[in-house]
Amino acid sequence: MLKRFTMILLLALVFSAVIPVSMLQDREVRTQTMISRHGVLNMADWDPERQARVKLDGEWEFYWDQLRVPDDFRTLTKRPPDAYLPVPGSWNGRTINGHELPAYGAATYRLVMKNLPASGLYALKKTNIRFASTIYVNGRKLIEDGKPALRAEAYEAGNIPQSMLVPLERGEVEIVVQVANYDYINSGIPFSLYFGKQVAMDRMLKINLATEFSTLAVLVVLALICLISYAVAAKYRKKDGSLLLAACICLLFSIYHGLSGERTLILLLPNLPFVTLYKIKDIATMGCFLFVALFFYKLQNRIIPLRALQGVISVLALFAAAVAFLPIRMYNPYQVYVVFIYQLMSIWLLYKSSAIYICSQRDKQLQALLLFLSILTINLYSLDTILFALSWKETLWVQQFYLVLFNLIMVVQVVFKFFEAYQTVDRMRNDLIRLDRIKDDFLASTSHELKTPLNAIVNITDTLLKGVEGPVNPNQALNLNIVKNSSRRLTYLVNELLDYSKMKHGDIRLFQTSLNLRDHVDAVVQVHRFLLTGRQIELLDQIPDHFPSIYADSNRLLQILHQLIGCAIQYTEHGVIEVQGERIGGTIHITIRTHSRGTPGELPGDLFSSLELLAAAGSPIESGAGLGLSVTKQLIELHGGTLNAELPNGQGLAFVFTLPLAEQAVHRDNRLESSGQMSVRDIEYPQFTPGEGKEMILVVENDFASLQSIRNLLKQEGHAVVTVNRGILALEELAKMHSFFLVILDIALPDLSGYEVLRSIREKLSPVELPVLVLTSRNREDEMRLSVEYGANDFVGMPFEAEELLARVRNLIQLKASVNHAKDAEIAFLRSQINPHFLYNALNSIAELCLENPEQAEELSLQLSQYLRGSFDFKQLDSLSTLKNELELVSAYVHIEQARFGSRLQVEYEMEADTDLRIP
Repeated sequence: MLKRFTMILLLALVFSAVIPVSMLQDREVRTQTMISRHGVLNMADWDPERQARVKLDGEWEFYWDQLRVPDDFRTLTKRPPDAYLPVPGSWNGRTINGHELPAYGAATYRLVMKNLPASGLYALKKTNIRFASTIYVNGRKLIEDGKPALRAEAYEAGNIPQSMLVPLERGEVEIVVQVANYDYINSGIPFSLYFGKQVAMDRMLKINLATEFSTLAVLVVLALICLISYAVAAKYRKKDGSLLLAACICLLFSIYHGLSGERTLILLLPNLPFVTLYKIKDIATMGCFLFVALFFYKLQNRIIPLRALQGVISVLALFAAAVAFLPIRMYNPYQVYVVFIYQLMSIWLLYKSSAIYICSQRDKQLQALLLFLSILTINLYSLDTILFALSWKETLWVQQFYLVLFNLIMVVQVVFKFFEAYQTVDRMRNDLIRLDRIKDDFLASTSHELKTPLNAIVNITDTLLKGVEGPVNPNQALNLNIVKNSSRRLTYLVNELLDYSKMKHGDIRLFQTSLNLRDHVDAVVQVHRFLLTGRQIELLDQIPDHFPSIYADSNRLLQILHQLIGCAIQYTEHGVIEVQGERIGGTIHITIRTHSRGTPGELPGDLFSSLELLAAAGSPIESGAGLGLSVTKQLIELHGGTLNAELPNGQGLAFVFTLPLAEQAVHRDNRLESSGQMSVRDIEYPQFTPGEGKEMILVVENDFASLQSIRNLLKQEGHAVVTVNRGILALEELAKMHSFFLVILDIALPDLSGYEVLRSIREKLSPVELPVLVLTSRNREDEMRLSVEYGANDFVGMPFEAEELLARVRNLIQLKASVNHAKDAEIAFLRSQINPHFLYNALNSIAELCLENPEQAEELSLQLSQYLRGSFDFKQLDSLSTLKNELELVSAYVHIEQARFGSRLQVEYEMEADTDLRIP
C-alpha cells in the first residue's frame, strides 16, 4: 500500500513540476493573445509597453489554390475569400464550397491589423508553417522559407523558425502569407505567428536559444560521461553495454532536439539542405526509440519479451532505412503507425516497471523506483512530442524538462549499477583473498600429510625390490617399479605444492653446494626412460663426464630437471629429447631440447607467454603443468639463474636455464645412481594375458603404468586380456575376428584419437555386439558427451578407482553375455520350429507302412525320432553347429521323404569338407 501511495505521489510531483517550467516563458516575456475576426485584428487595446508581444491568432482570410501577392488585393477585382480559417490550424480536412481540402496543395492567408497604436521598429516571428512559406508585410517580402508553388514540381520545402524586423507606421498593417505543402501529412499554419517590439522579440529569441543550447549541452555532457565510463570499463575488460547505449541515447536526443523548435543545430550547419536536416531528425527519432528499447532490456531483461523487442527493433530499423532512401512524402504518412507501435511498447514498459516496483524487495526498491521513474518520464516526453507534432502545443519547454530528467535518471541508473558492480567485485576480491589464504593453508597441511605415506610407499617397494622379503620374479619387479616411480612422481608434485606455499610466504631456503651436473641429469633421465616404455621417445644425456661443477641445491636441481624433462616429454609425441650443457663465462647453460614435428605455433622468448600460447593452441602440455613450471622458474631465479623457452628452427621446443658455476669441482655422486630398475623398453604389442574365463577383453592405453595396472586388475578377475598401446593396433586386433567381450579404450592415443577408434568400431559393431568402456583424460562433461555420441557404452575418468573400473567392466560383460544368451536362445528356438505339414505326412506314411511293411515302418519311426531329437535340442543354445550334425538331420529327413516318394526320389551325398567343421 505504501508503494502504491509513493507511485501516486511521484506522478503528481512529475506532472506538477511542468507547471513552473511552462510558465517560465510567460514570466520572462509577457505575451497577449488577440483574436481576429473575418481577417481583421483590432490592435487598439494593445499596449506595447505592458504586453511585449502579441499572438496573431483568430480568423484569417483564406484563398485556396492561389498564391496571391499584396498587389493582387489592390489591383484585382475585389472578391470575397474562399473561407475564413483559424490560425493556428491546418487546412486539410476543412470543407470549402462543398469540397474537403487535401493536405497537399497551396493557398494564401491574409490578415489586416488595424489601429496599430504607435510607429516604430517591429518584429514578426514565424515558428512553424508547413511546409514552405513566403510572408509579406505591407507589400514588402519579409520572410521566405522554401519556395511555395501551385505544382509539386516547382515547389521546394523549407520550414525553419525565423524572425525579421520591419519599420511600421501607426494605423493599418497588412500581412499576407503564401503557403504550399507537398510533403507533410498536415498543412497550413499550425503554430501562432508573433508580433511585437524589437527588444521584446529579441529577448524571447535569446531565451529560447539559451534554453535549447542548455539542453544540448546537458545531453552532450551526459553522453561524454557515459562514453568515458564505458571506455574505462572496457580498458579493464569490464565492458558494460548499458553505458554505451546510454551515450547513444543522449547523443541522438541531442540531435533530435537540435533540429526541433528553434532548430539550433542549423546555426552550426547552415549549408545543409532542409530536406537533409529533416531526414536526419527523423532518423535520430527512430534511433532514440530503438536504443531506449535496448537500454531497458539490457537494464532489466525481464521487463519485455525478447520476441516483442526484436519485432519493435525490426520495425524501427526498417523505417529508419525508408527515411534515408525515400522522399518525405512517401514515408511520412506511415510514421504515425511506427510511433503508435513504439508508444504501445512504452505503455507496456510503464506497466511492467510499476509492477516490478510494487513487488520489489527492500534491498531492490531504489533500483526499481529509478526504473519506474525513467520509463514514466520517457512516456511523458513521448506524449508531449506527439502533441507538438499534432500542433496541439507550441513550445518544447515541457519536452526539454522531461528529456533532461529522463537522461539524468538514466545516467543515475547506470552509475548505480556500476557502483553496485564495483561493490560486488570488491566483496568478491576480499572473499578471494580470504579463500586464497585458506587454500594456501590447506595445500601446506595436505602436502605435509601426504609426504609421509608416499615416502613409506617408496621405501617399502624399494626394500621389496632388493629382496628383503624374498626374491621377486620379473613380473613382480615390473609392477613394484611402477608403484615406486609413480609414488616418486607424486612426491615431486607434493613438494611443488609445498614450495608454492613457501614461496608465497617467502619461507623457502636453498642449501647450495658444489654438484656434479652429469650425476643429477643421469639419475633423472633413467627414471623417465623407464616411464617412457612403449613410447617412441628417446632420452639422451649429452652432458660430458668431465663437465664443470655447478653451485646449486641438490634436491632443488633434481626437482628442476624432473619438471622440465617431464614437460618436454608431454610436449613431444615422438622423437628425441636431448639434455645438453655449455659453460659460458661464469654460468652453466643447460638446454633440454626436443627434436619433433607438429609444433603448434611461433613462440616468443618468454617462457610463460610461450606456455600460454601453447595451451591456447591445444598443445599436449597440460594445464596442470603450470604450477610446476611457475615453481621451477622461481627456484632457478633463487639460484641466480634464468629460464626461457625457445623454438629453434620452427621445430621442437627447447628449455634453456642457467645456474652459477661452482668454484671447485666434485666427483660423481654414487647416491644418485639407479638401483638397477628393470628396463621394459623392448616390449612389443599386442600382448596376450590368458585368463580363467572365456571373456576376452581388449585394452587400448598409451600410458604404460595405467596399462599395466588395468591388466593386473582384469587378470585378478580371471579375464583374458589383449593389451595394445596404439589405436591402429587395436583396429588390427579387432579385424582378426577375436571374440572380444569388451574394449577398454583411452581417448588420448598418440597415433589415432580414441574417438576415431570408437567411430571405426561402431561402423561395424553395435553397442550391444561389442561394448566399449572409454577412459577420459579428465572427468569433463564435454568429453563424456562426445564419448556417448560416438557410441561408448560407459566411461571412467582418469585417474580411475580400481573398484569403480571393475564394477563397470562387470556390468558391460554381463550385458554382452546376456545379449549373446538371448540371441542363441532365439536361434535355437527358430531351429526347433518344424513344418507341421511335414510331420503330418511322415505320420501318415508310417501308418500306411504299419500294415504293409512293419519293418520299414519301424525303421521310419526311428528316423523320425532321430530327426525330432536333433531339432528339439533346447540344451544346445549355440548359434553354430557342426557339419556332421546337420548332415544327420538331412539324412533323417531324406529317409522319411523317400518312404513317401519311393524310387522317384534319388539322393547322392558328395562331401570333401571336414565333418567337424562348425557352420551357422
